[in-house]
Amino acid sequence: MDIHARAVDEKSRAAMFSLLAALALTSVKLAVGLYTNSLGVLSEALHSGLDLLAAVLTLIAVKISSKPADSRHPYGHGKAENLSALAQTLLLFGTCAWVVYEGVHRLASGGSPVVPSLWGVGVMAFSIAVDINRVRVLRRVAKTFNSQALEADALHFSTDILSSAVVLVGVLAVWLAQALHLPEPLSRVLSQADTVAALLVAAIIFRASMHMASDAVDMLMDTGSSHASESIAASVKGIAGISEVRRVRVRTSGPQNFVDLTVGVAPGLKVSDGHRLAHEAEQAVAAILPGADVTVHVEPRKSCRIDENNPFALVQLVASEHGLAVHDVHVLSADTAYHIELHVELPGQMPFDKAYARVKAFEDRLRESLPGVEIVSHLEPKAPGAALEPGASVSVPFSEMAWREIQAAVENEPLAGKPHKFSTYVLPEQGVCISFHCNVSVGLSVEEAHNVCTRLEKRIRAAVPQLGRLSIHMEPAVVSDSAGQA
Repeated sequence: MDIHARAVDEKSRAAMFSLLAALALTSVKLAVGLYTNSLGVLSEALHSGLDLLAAVLTLIAVKISSKPADSRHPYGHGKAENLSALAQTLLLFGTCAWVVYEGVHRLASGGSPVVPSLWGVGVMAFSIAVDINRVRVLRRVAKTFNSQALEADALHFSTDILSSAVVLVGVLAVWLAQALHLPEPLSRVLSQADTVAALLVAAIIFRASMHMASDAVDMLMDTGSSHASESIAASVKGIAGISEVRRVRVRTSGPQNFVDLTVGVAPGLKVSDGHRLAHEAEQAVAAILPGADVTVHVEPRKSCRIDENNPFALVQLVASEHGLAVHDVHVLSADTAYHIELHVELPGQMPFDKAYARVKAFEDRLRESLPGVEIVSHLEPKAPGAALEPGASVSVPFSEMAWREIQAAVENEPLAGKPHKFSTYVLPEQGVCISFHCNVSVGLSVEEAHNVCTRLEKRIRAAVPQLGRLSIHMEPAVVSDSAGQA
């Protein structure tokens, strides 16, 4: 027997067991309630009668929901269980109204005395025992097969246990009051305990009904779980190659979950790769909602529409998609193709074959976007620290000496002036590093400004040979005339 057939069989047997139990309890409670004139027991008999009707609705709903999807019901017939749960709440609201009306009338008039009898005590104890077993069976099957109709039944009969216990106390109080021949004031109070118990039953039923109605309406209105949606979005976004999750919609029809999500991927991705990512997304959803019917829409990431004439941006984008850090990117263009040289940082302890596979995938993706491109990748270990080295500072005498040499170099360069924003720091692999800003004459070309920077760097390195990195930021003089010297 397959899983679907086993689910239908177990759900049907659980619903039938609930129906037979409701039939037995209704008959016994009605007989004892009429004999003892106990409003508590009669209210429980009416409650069990509605339980019987609810059990019939549940059995029918389980049968209908097990039907496969068809042209008129492409999402299946699972909503029948939600309709059944909602119908049960309407029946329970009717029960509450009758019990409250009759209870208030008895308290106001003081009439309809209860006939003291242990039969009332016995039938309520019997009802509690049956309901405990019924709830256990229904909850087990409802949890196993995600059935809201059976879950509603289980919740319904859980309240029966509590309400039966309340009525049991009320009937027992009336019996004790007359069996022990208690004084009139105390006896009169205890004689109304049965009616008060009935009103408490009504309150319990009403509260459970509101909860069941809310759940049923949420299901019928396709109110999805925000927690499930957030978990799905986080899980799918963690898949390599999926850059964003734009929309997640979750709906439930009976025991079946339906998930519809849209994911963003890199433009130009192969159809086969898109299919693979969609399959991985389905598996990620299945880990959160087992058995869910998942539809994945794969779309190009809008924010990734890069101008094909900007290979630098494309290199950085593809590197980001593959989780790689690249630097020293050089692009040489010919009439028909590009030649790209770059450095790729990878963990120093990573096996080289795995590192090579990651970089090759990155290169292949670049070749798809730039047909005919020639790529030379230099693999190097990732620097142990991207920030300044902790505890490493440049001595004050050295900083002062370097700053004097920079001022002297700038003073001897006729096209440069006003050095400012001077800073020194230490990097783990490069040692002492210096950076500063410097003005250059207005009207210079990029090539001429670069030549000025090159001359300055040669003079400074000749004066301070122990330098590691030297960074000079050139600014037009008119922009930074007001800049102060650091």
